[in-house]
Amino acid sequence: MALLAVFGSLEAEVLPWALVRVSVAHVRENPGHASEMGSQVIMGTPLKVTSEKNGWYGIETPEGYRGYVIGNSLKLLTEDDMRRWRSSDRAVVTSIDQTYIYKPDLDPDRGVGTKNFRLQRISDVVNGSVLEILPVKRGEDMVSVRLPDGREGVMRSADVENLIEWKQRATDIDAVIDFATALMGTPYLWGGTSTKSMDCSGLTKIAYLSQGLILPRNASQQAKTGVSIPMADRSAFRKGDLLFFGNKDTGRINHVGMYIGNDKFIHCAGRVRVNSLDQNAPDYMALSLLAVRRLDPNTMKSLSLAVHPWF
Repeated sequence: MALLAVFGSLEAEVLPWALVRVSVAHVRENPGHASEMGSQVIMGTPLKVTSEKNGWYGIETPEGYRGYVIGNSLKLLTEDDMRRWRSSDRAVVTSIDQTYIYKPDLDPDRGVGTKNFRLQRISDVVNGSVLEILPVKRGEDMVSVRLPDGREGVMRSADVENLIEWKQRATDIDAVIDFATALMGTPYLWGGTSTKSMDCSGLTKIAYLSQGLILPRNASQQAKTGVSIPMADRSAFRKGDLLFFGNKDTGRINHVGMYIGNDKFIHCAGRVRVNSLDQNAPDYMALSLLAVRRLDPNTMKSLSLAVHPWF
């Protein structure tokens, strides 16, 4: 049922759901562009809408993060709209690099990357974006898609995968690490959770999302996920374990990285980079390790997009 929200002289119908309609939308802590960005959401992410004020919508993300998104980044949906979207043929963007959606009337004989082809772009998209698939043939190497705002276009079929098939695959930890290392050098952005730029917990979140797992948003929340691994013996660490750093005196966690083997971990500190836990290594970084967590099979099953009711 639609809710009616009244803010002073402003009266607006607040529909219960929304899809992100741009490649990456900022989630603010309060309704306003000057407010701190606490997170991001990417195209095709389903959101619960809780309120509206002056064009800003209070939202909740699939992992439970709450904040505000400007209305022109969202496509508001009714319950019926959401049921139709959930039952539609959909694909997830699996390209690690940013890719593009083009006008549907392009000439498939024109090579992607030529000047004329670039002029036909209608949107960029990033890894993890969800799009509807249309049953229209646009050349052997292209697939027809519908964006959340209703626009239709085409994109490389190699850059997407059927959502149902993708979310039912077993988690491949090596693929998680490969995804993270492919982002080496990407700049740090406070609140960033996309492949364009990210913070430390944003990196671990999108790396695991590439394998269909929805991690909590922040490092302190991720530190409560999975099972605890003793820190004393680093030989017990496994690839994909999450390493949490912070203040030893207070126990406050403020940073997270991912173990990749051989005493090394990948994290986003200034940029995505690899450092060592070994104090004698040339790439050692002096951080206080406070906790190690492993996503065991039961945890991975509970975090899987395959069991999330919004998808």
